[in-house]
Amino acid sequence: MSDKTDEKRAKQAEAKAKKEAERAAREKAKRDTIEVKERARREVEEAKERAKREVEEAKERAKREAEEAKERARREAEEASRARQAEAKAKKEAEQTIKELIKREAEEANRAKKAEAKAKKEAERAAKEKAKIDAVRARENAKREAIETKERSKREAEEAREKAKREAIETKERSKREAEEAREKAKREAIEAKERAKREAEEARERVKREAEEAREKAKREAIEAKERAKREAEEAEERAKREAEEAKEKAKRDAIEARERAEKEAEEAKRAKQAEEKAKKEAEQAAKEEEAKKEAKDKAKAETEGVLKAELYEGMVKLVIASPVNLDEIRQLEESLRQVQDLRLVLVGSSVEEGTKIIVSAENRIPLINILNEIPTVEQAVKKGKDIQVTIRANQ
Repeated sequence: MSDKTDEKRAKQAEAKAKKEAERAAREKAKRDTIEVKERARREVEEAKERAKREVEEAKERAKREAEEAKERARREAEEASRARQAEAKAKKEAEQTIKELIKREAEEANRAKKAEAKAKKEAERAAKEKAKIDAVRARENAKREAIETKERSKREAEEAREKAKREAIETKERSKREAEEAREKAKREAIEAKERAKREAEEARERVKREAEEAREKAKREAIEAKERAKREAEEAEERAKREAEEAKEKAKRDAIEARERAEKEAEEAKRAKQAEEKAKKEAEQAAKEEEAKKEAKDKAKAETEGVLKAELYEGMVKLVIASPVNLDEIRQLEESLRQVQDLRLVLVGSSVEEGTKIIVSAENRIPLINILNEIPTVEQAVKKGKDIQVTIRANQ
């Protein structure tokens, strides 16, 4: 009946272990599948975020490049404006130079007229002082000099006007040419900047488009890979769960067999233990009876011995032989106890390999020394041994 019950319990334990293993395997496979799907979803999300970030970065880069191109065009336009201002300034300076030359010519003419008048006055004054001929000659000379001075001043003024006119024309032509060149350069550079900005913007758009396409393709590839990996991991998890279920089933089967064998073994051991217990109980009862008998005999012998010893009194020198084993602390405690006994004096404490430890005491009056020794707490037993007393020290608990 007991074997059938144990077998039934073992089968139930095996079925329970099998169910537990199958449930654990299913739970683990479910968790693994959820983790794989979650990881795949996270990877797809990360790929999308990465693609979005790359597109945003490309847009920002294109925007920055367009801003730089616009700033470059603005600077080139400012340079063209400065060139136009330089042209206007050169034109204004040329006009100012012409005005100054005309003013200088007028001043030269005025000075010539003044010289002529001065010469005329000098001639008139010379004419009065000199002869008429000299006056005529002086007037002729003065007139000739005035004419020459006038002609020279006129000629110099004309040359200065021609030179100023030429320089003004050259300055104007040069300024016009430089302004034209600056305008052409600014125009060319503006067109080039515009074309470059357009080209860079187009390249940035193409790059953004290409990077976005690459990011989409990469995300698509990663999603496919994640899906394949998730599928593969799910299949592996399923295989692993199946394998673990089989292993759990085998383990449960082994555990059930071991449990059955262990139950049989424990039952056998329990049976042997019960038999041993009955035997030990009988032996203990027998030992208790024998011990009781021994105790009764010992108590009887002790009572007889104590009756004899109580009548024995000691006086003078007595040797106490301490039974081995014993240690120094126990001897010291015994010495202290002996010093407190009335009419007893401690004479000598010694020890040797042959005789062990011995204590010599001196009783000044007749005293029941053995009874006194047996009453000391550290003494287990004191008995007469020839002329000496053998003392057994109580073992420390």
